[in-house]
Amino acid sequence: MASSFIKIEDIGYWAKDGFVEAMQLCLINEIEIQNLDSIEWINEYKNELALESLPMIYGGMSMRLNEFIKTDERKAILIELINVIIKKIDAIDNYLTGSNLHEMRKRAMKILSETNMLEFKNQEDFETTVNDSGWNISLGIKDVKDRYQHSFKLLKMLVNGEMNSTASSPETYWNY
Repeated sequence: MASSFIKIEDIGYWAKDGFVEAMQLCLINEIEIQNLDSIEWINEYKNELALESLPMIYGGMSMRLNEFIKTDERKAILIELINVIIKKIDAIDNYLTGSNLHEMRKRAMKILSETNMLEFKNQEDFETTVNDSGWNISLGIKDVKDRYQHSFKLLKMLVNGEMNSTASSPETYWNY
């Protein structure tokens, strides 16, 4: 599986694209649960995360942090979303399952359709795009949920300015 560099400016960390997509899908889901998409920039961010979650370029996924997290207020909102997701990963056994991520993926693709960011020829085309992610009911994410949770902790560190690694730094941040 390819990896993408998740960054703000030139600081960031490498993450497998599966982790990046899961972060995007969980953020989209939490934005909608909290009805934060009534705020214009958050709605735009949610839509861009949905588009990024395709992925169109393996190893080229983005969390769009440079474009959207430009103020302390925006940073605080994203940190709160990350905190809620980290707690859910800990507390809810079926939060990070193949079937739940599959449903989140389906919602992300519906967002793209509703906003005309992506057109589907028909329902079969839609289902194919949803299923292309590989999230399925039998996927054993539960066994590696600590890695997914750690990816959110790294994202939180990055947004908080607590990270100093660059694309060429050793990937020691995955040793926890």
